[in-house]
Amino acid sequence: MSAMLGEMLLKVGALKPEQLDQALQAQAIYGGRLGTNLVEMGFLSEEELARALYEKLGVPCVEPAQLNGLPPEMLALIPAELVARYRALPVAASGRRLTVAMADPSDFRAIEEIGFVTGMVVQPRVCSDLRLSLALERYYGIKRAVRYIPVEGGARSRYANPSSPEGVASDRGGDPMAGAHWEEEEEPLDARLLAERFSSATTAAEVLSILMRYLASEFDVGAFLKLKGGAVSGVRALGAGVDPERAAAFASPVGEIPLLKSVAEERSFVVGEVVTGDGNDKLFSALGVAAPAVAALLPVSLDGRVAAVVCVCDRQGRLSGGAFDLQRVTSMAELAFAMTCLRKQIHSC
Repeated sequence: MSAMLGEMLLKVGALKPEQLDQALQAQAIYGGRLGTNLVEMGFLSEEELARALYEKLGVPCVEPAQLNGLPPEMLALIPAELVARYRALPVAASGRRLTVAMADPSDFRAIEEIGFVTGMVVQPRVCSDLRLSLALERYYGIKRAVRYIPVEGGARSRYANPSSPEGVASDRGGDPMAGAHWEEEEEPLDARLLAERFSSATTAAEVLSILMRYLASEFDVGAFLKLKGGAVSGVRALGAGVDPERAAAFASPVGEIPLLKSVAEERSFVVGEVVTGDGNDKLFSALGVAAPAVAALLPVSLDGRVAAVVCVCDRQGRLSGGAFDLQRVTSMAELAFAMTCLRKQIHSC
């Protein structure tokens, strides 16, 4: 199905060959559907993906509003076991007809079994994997993958230009914590251009430069925490009130910082308030952040382990509208770090 969707998007000009290659590489490393990876990498919007799926499958798309406020009697129409097995969400019923949102409406086995169990005629509707995952977690408690964060928002950030002399940092042995600096750009870049810059980065330091520019331009404080041997072994931080040298000198066992420990152990997105008197405050103190503020932490995994954590702090409510962007950009950076490692392995053969 991925190949067919990719070929169709290329044919209609909605996607470039190099973008499809990058998305397929991301899918191979991190899993998920091709369409989901395309949205996460900023190559397609959810609306564009929905239209593409409609053109490909000939099945109407579910309207986002149909996923909201579903009553218990609607949710009870399909047994929870079938909902989880087939990722199928009942959204409307009329007489003996049941409208079901599905990521794969071509799954005739699912349609047949749901129809047999419910005694109704199933009308499948296409739903993006992202929206469906959030709805299944909300209504049935089916845990979503880490990549799906239940906040929506558009790309609106300003990023560094790693192609300029100021925007490129030396690799310094491939250490992602190596120095990086840049010049402020006059025009904002959208998510597509950001994805292209991540994909063109050839060193870990370049990837970090792009990521830090995004964090610093979007939130009060942005930090990249390198983990090694169960401890924070390096911190790069930018933003209001940050002393970069003090942040870089910070070191602590991961287990002594509850929010950081949760991210490292569960490999999941964590949001928490900055408060005083707990183990988290020593990290935020090193970053120059005082209460009241909200912090979000996301894992950056390499070779099956959490190698770093992205941390942002915000006092102005921007996380409520920018968390989806934050997760998407972190996913791009994670993939870009992985690609730089692969390039080094290839050159060392």
